[in-house]
Amino acid sequence: MGRSALLPLLALATGLLSAQGVFTNANKPDAPTCPRLMKDKTYLEYHSQYGVNGADPSSKLYHQEGEQYFPQGARKDVSAFAAYDEKAKGVSLGSLRGKVVLIGLWSVHCDPSAKMLMEFASLYPKRAQYGFEILAVNFDENQQDGGGIEGGWRAIHKFMIKNRQFFETSHMPVYTPGLGKEGPSNFMDMVWSLPVLFVVDREGRLAQIHIGYKDGFVGESLKRAILERPQPVPVAPQAGSGH
Repeated sequence: MGRSALLPLLALATGLLSAQGVFTNANKPDAPTCPRLMKDKTYLEYHSQYGVNGADPSSKLYHQEGEQYFPQGARKDVSAFAAYDEKAKGVSLGSLRGKVVLIGLWSVHCDPSAKMLMEFASLYPKRAQYGFEILAVNFDENQQDGGGIEGGWRAIHKFMIKNRQFFETSHMPVYTPGLGKEGPSNFMDMVWSLPVLFVVDREGRLAQIHIGYKDGFVGESLKRAILERPQPVPVAPQAGSGH
């Protein structure tokens, strides 16, 4: 598929924040991340004797970027994480033991997220050959209120219709994350920027975190995880025989 066919996927308007989600688009086309916008309600809005008084909330952009690799002996078990398709059918990391798993958090507003999805799609047909799985997990807010914020499957379906050719060609499913013990808090306390790539080893343990997009990073991370050899299990010393 040529780049021109994916222009709708990459042309995600920065101004859509008021209509959906809490992640703004990248500040410029080549920026690696989309920051998260948090709105802090004012004291008066919650404590006025007249109820909500329409006081303007203050807004702040929060940003993360970077990567981290965890040595085999220092990895956290994240097998409780689960992702759900549009029919609420879940797949847990525990059920994928024995495979390397790539988990990508993405937003419908984020150009770098779209680029990560394109890398995922190029790798998706090779899963059986190399023993890995891909979970493309949408991380927009799942809510709709009087302000017009929209997330969840209604928003994802609109995005997929807009980019129908990409999704029909790739055959790659997308998911939403589980909650609580099944949610992304297995990997990070808080996600402030997208996209995020989590690499989970064959034992269901977190091996790598990558926040922000750069060309080829998905393939490089996958290759490192596939080529990794498990640590040998130390053999307990045997007691000597007495004479």
